[in-house]
Amino acid sequence: RATLIDPRPSALAKWQRKLLRKSGCEPFGVRRELFGEAGGEAGMALARGAALVVGLHTDEVTEAIVDAALAARTPFAVVPCCVFSRLFPGRRLRSGRPVTSHPSLVAYLLEKHPAVRSARLGFAGKDVVVFCTDYGAPSDAAHL
Repeated sequence: RATLIDPRPSALAKWQRKLLRKSGCEPFGVRRELFGEAGGEAGMALARGAALVVGLHTDEVTEAIVDAALAARTPFAVVPCCVFSRLFPGRRLRSGRPVTSHPSLVAYLLEKHPAVRSARLGFAGKDVVVFCTDYGAPSDAAHL
């Protein structure tokens, strides 16, 4: 079962509810709270309790999703889009270069753990997925 984690008060539009009903798909749950470290223990419990964490067009919370999944050793996949270099001026690659472009954001996320990978999804727009499905031996946790 899928659960949407979004602290913002919002609801599906009428056309979206209708489309979901017609699809026959099981409705998804919605949790109005912060995910990962920003949500404190409850937010980290969400990360630990997930079978998989997926983030699509997550804007400024992309790194927080990756960090929470890494800390919980939960498999994840994010499709980063916007860099927000002015909002996160402290982001630096291991080389010391600032993270100011989409390729450098992907590289920055890849540097977070040796098991993190990336792949192209093959559609128009930002089509790079950054993911981790296997963290390896528990001793690899030292890379977090």
